[in-house]
This record gives sequence, C-alpha cells and structure tokens, in this order.
Amino acid sequence: MSKPLILIVDDNQANIKILVEFLSNDYEVVVSITGKDALEIIDNEKIDLILLDIFMPHMDGFEVCEKVYEKHDKHEIPIIFVTASSNDDDIEKGFNLGAVDYVTKPFRKVEILSRVKTHILLKDYKNNLESKVKEEIEKNKIKEKIMFHQSKLVSIGEMTNSIAHQWRQPLNSINSAVMGIDTCLMKNHIDNEEINEKLEEIEIQTQYMSKTIEDFSNFLNPNKHKDFNNLKEIVRKTLTIIHNKLSKNNISCNIIEKTTSTVLCTEGEIIQVLIVILNNAVDALKENSITNPKIDIEIDTNRISITDNAGGIKKDNIDNIFLPYFTTKKADEGLGIGLHLAKAIIEESNNGKLSVENIDCGAKFEIKFN
Repeated sequence: MSKPLILIVDDNQANIKILVEFLSNDYEVVVSITGKDALEIIDNEKIDLILLDIFMPHMDGFEVCEKVYEKHDKHEIPIIFVTASSNDDDIEKGFNLGAVDYVTKPFRKVEILSRVKTHILLKDYKNNLESKVKEEIEKNKIKEKIMFHQSKLVSIGEMTNSIAHQWRQPLNSINSAVMGIDTCLMKNHIDNEEINEKLEEIEIQTQYMSKTIEDFSNFLNPNKHKDFNNLKEIVRKTLTIIHNKLSKNNISCNIIEKTTSTVLCTEGEIIQVLIVILNNAVDALKENSITNPKIDIEIDTNRISITDNAGGIKKDNIDNIFLPYFTTKKADEGLGIGLHLAKAIIEESNNGKLSVENIDCGAKFEIKFN
C-alpha cells in the first residue's frame, strides 16, 4: 500500500527541512515555497494532508486555505496550519476557514507526528465510513427489490393455487367423460380409429394441463425446503412453465442428459433461476433475429449448462452481467435484478456456483452444485 502524501507549504527552507526530516520515514512528502505553486500541486496530485504556513508573501496561508476548500471538502484534504503566532484571532480565523488543526513553531517531532497521524486516520475513517454507508444503502435497496420481487411471486402463487383449485374439478370431469365415452364405445363394440385418436388427444391435453398446474404451484410455493431432486425433472418442469414462450418464438429446446444427476437443492428456486436464464436467452434470440433459434440444456454430474445460439454477450457487458441493477434492456422492460438474484439463489441458498461465458455460437450459463 502506498504511503499517504503530505504537502508542506512554507517559504522558509529551514522549516521545510525540519518537517521533511520528521515525516519522510512514514509519509511521502512534497514541498512548495509559495501558495500559487501549492495550488498547482493540489490540482495535479492526490494530496492526503497539508501542513500550511500562515504568513507567506504574495499569498498567505488563509488565502490558500480558502482556495483549496473552494474545490475540495475539508475532510478530503485536511489542512493543519503552521504558525509562529499565538494570536487567538489568527487561530480562530484558521479554524473558521476549515483548518482541522494547528501547530506552533518551533516544531516538536512528537507533536507533528501525532497530529498528522491523527488527521490521516480520521480522514481514512471518514472515507471508509462513507463507503460502508453507501454499501449498506445499496444492499438495502437490493434487498427491498428482492423482497418486492418475492412478494409478487407469493401473490402469484396464491392466485395460481386458487386457479388450480378451480381447474382441477373440470379437468377431472373431462377425464371422467373421456373414460365414460371409451367405456360406451367398448360396450357397443364401436371401434372408430378417428374417435379413439381424438379421445387420446383429449386425455393427453388434460394430463398436460394438470401437470402444468402442479408445476406452477410447486414453483411458487413459499414454503420451500431442500430435498434431493433429479436435475432432468427440474428442467422438465421449467420447460413446462415456459413452453408457450418457446413455442411462440419458434425456439427449439433440446435436453441432453449425459448422466443422471440428483442434487440437494430447493426445487422451486432452481426452476426460478432456469426461467431467468431461459427468458434472457429467448430475449437475445428475438433481439438478434436468429434464423434457427435454439437452446441446448445439458445435464451432467451435479451440473446444468444452458447454451443458446444468439451470438453471445457483448464483451463490455459480460463482466457486469451479475451486478445488481445492471441491464441492457429499456427501463420499462426490467429492473436488472434477475441474474443478480439468480446468482444469489444458487450460491447463497443452494451451495452452488453460477457462471457465464461466450462460446462460438452464443452464451453459455452453467450451474454447478457441490
């Protein structure tokens, strides 16, 4: 770590020599014998503290102090006045202008080092405190966004459960009617291939609707718990939920299961992450007008990778893709917390890792479970 940079401003060479000797072991030191030169140094260097003589020709320390604090905060560059005067008015004027302290001539090494060290530490403490406050404010903003997002999911979940409750009975009735028609045909020895095909189609569609309701309900269930889940089954449920979006945009989605893999995770949360990644892939494929859009989902031991052929993520964006509020979409199209939330879900809640890279044809997101 580089040493703090101290600026000594004094028109007396003997005073400068003493101060440099006192400070040079612990600090970087730069000197000026005029107020004008001192202001130029401050404009060009990152000064951490100024030792400023009050009485100098042409431009005294008071004027230098005023000009410094026209551009800088007093906590950014603390000024300690150096004076041979014990006049209370001079000392008071210095404090009123923004100086943080003063030392009197002749210099005492212990006093100089102690006061300089104290104000350097106070400056660092203030800067670190400001940084921490900003960081905590940002974290709270993110938490609020996430809580709002999750509360929306809970509300949607409640609505979905209500719809599911109302739909199950009609679906059961349709299945019962199909079975009744099938039984009636058998009793009357009617064997019509077209009728049988239509009845089978009705049965398949009602089963699909019933399974979709179940998958939505499980995904949006607020009472989530970890369990051992088959990754292919998680992917299947995810694709059931976003099937219409993929179909509407003529996007083919292939599941490649290299090995059967079961991991300890919260199923609904992994589905939520996959939906975020897949929705982003769909948006990229649409935006880039890909002729034969496709998404490949590969399942291997404790791993899911999602690859698209949308052309990849811009180099300037890929390093920021998981940052909170980062988005390449318009303001009304997204808050930029989707991938940030997805990464948090995988890494903080499910003991895994979410990463992204560009490959030849597009982007590849990978979820690894430990």
